[in-house]
Amino acid sequence: MGTRLDTIMRMHEHRHWVRNKLLTASRGLTNDGLRKSFEMGIGSVLGTFVHLYGAETVWMNVLENKNQTAPFPTLDNFANLEALERDWELLDQRWGAWLAKVKEAELDQVAERVREGKSYVTSVMDVLIHVATHQHYHAAQIVNMLRHLGVKPPPACDFIGMAREQFASEQK
Repeated sequence: MGTRLDTIMRMHEHRHWVRNKLLTASRGLTNDGLRKSFEMGIGSVLGTFVHLYGAETVWMNVLENKNQTAPFPTLDNFANLEALERDWELLDQRWGAWLAKVKEAELDQVAERVREGKSYVTSVMDVLIHVATHQHYHAAQIVNMLRHLGVKPPPACDFIGMAREQFASEQK
């Protein structure tokens, strides 16, 4: 049986895998398609990606004890999907470095998020669980939007899909 940290790492591995599946499926869309309004979630594929990027940025800043007053990014911050992906790659490097050094005992430490002048505290472990599950929640919305935009087949994002893909790769 693995540790709590092993589980967290696996959840974040899946978070990254899912995002890559969603981005790959979205790259064939026009900018208009990416910005097409839907009555679900954040409202568009690109808007949902920007929201996920923003949330990951906010929580990385919390975990690194960095500026929590930075404005949350909006669609206006990104001309297109490629611009977002470039910034996300840099953020992924921060996440990778942070996750590589975190220790099991640090999962119980308190993380403080300041939002609109109000302080919210929770454990580092709960922040890490939230970041992973937050993306899973919105991933289902993106898949549904992609389906409505005619992307076939829509990406399969279940954890078991990643596990089976990895298992098959290890058997070769």
